[in-house]
Amino acid sequence: MPGSVPTMPLDVTPHLDPATTAIVNMECQENLLGDRPLLPGLAESARRTGLLDNLSALFDAGRKVGVRIYYCTDERRPDGFGFAHNTFVNLRSSSAAGTTGGQGPVMPQIAPRPEDVVFRREQGLTGFFATGLDQYLRNTKVSTLIVTGVSLNIAVLGTAIEAMNLGYTVVVPPDCIAGDPYEYAEHVVRYTMRNIAFVVPSPTITAAWR
Repeated sequence: MPGSVPTMPLDVTPHLDPATTAIVNMECQENLLGDRPLLPGLAESARRTGLLDNLSALFDAGRKVGVRIYYCTDERRPDGFGFAHNTFVNLRSSSAAGTTGGQGPVMPQIAPRPEDVVFRREQGLTGFFATGLDQYLRNTKVSTLIVTGVSLNIAVLGTAIEAMNLGYTVVVPPDCIAGDPYEYAEHVVRYTMRNIAFVVPSPTITAAWR
């Protein structure tokens, strides 16, 4: 705008100290991103984003400097016992036909390693609900969360909001998330996520660690 004061690019480096940073990955599992996805639009969006390759590079860079990776996976009971009888049950009944409960194993390109932490969530939709994520982070003095994975429609966005509410600094690399449809991600990042998190591409994060 004419007469506006120019702004300098945001430096997120002070928030990315490996000693106080963790990566949280949401639901990058076979039944969502594999060869026969339950949500083809989401899988296509992830492919167009280069999601798995970008995540693999980010995880490798993080592990080299001691950043812990936390996986939050959807691991519902195959018999449906204990599910909440709310709007979510309709989503489950329409999308889970032919599955064995949950969304399957994590995609092999980014499979957990022994030093990683995996929370197999049986309830709810976000990373902090009904898991020990917050306790692990606080017990290990983590203050910055890099939130990644799928989907931006619910799990990623909800986890980022929860993290902010809990007092964490949130960083979201737009090349490490995906939503359905593909174009939806741009709007959520621009109009919502920027009010919750530092939005910076993953190469900026890995460059800070180098």
